[in-house]
Amino acid sequence: MVAGQRGVVLTVAVILIYSVLASFTRPFTWPADVVTAVAMVVVGVAAAVRTRKAKRTDAVASVRLDTDRVVASGRRLLIPATVIVAVAGWELFCYLSAPRAAHPTLSTLLDLLDATRSGKAVAFALWLALGWYLVDL
Repeated sequence: MVAGQRGVVLTVAVILIYSVLASFTRPFTWPADVVTAVAMVVVGVAAAVRTRKAKRTDAVASVRLDTDRVVASGRRLLIPATVIVAVAGWELFCYLSAPRAAHPTLSTLLDLLDATRSGKAVAFALWLALGWYLVDL
């Protein structure tokens, strides 16, 4: 196995194990807050380290390469930006529509998934995977 593949396998394993650990917490308790905060700090540190390395690399790159990278980066952000706008629009539509039972918000739908320990582990794993994806942009 190549070193890069090992890193991916290790990251996926950590996400799955950490998600199972998180599934044992109850919402709005200090253990749940700690599990969530630790994940957020890890992703924040990883993003800061990645940004610092990118700045160091960019300092040596030529102007033309920087321009190409910005265009490619903008295209790569188009999909997540579209998803965010769609989700925000859906939430706003559901929030303003009546009756609420006919137009559930994403948090209501997520509550159905979070009702079981396995569902909570899946939701937490997806949240961690999204953070990993955003850091890897």
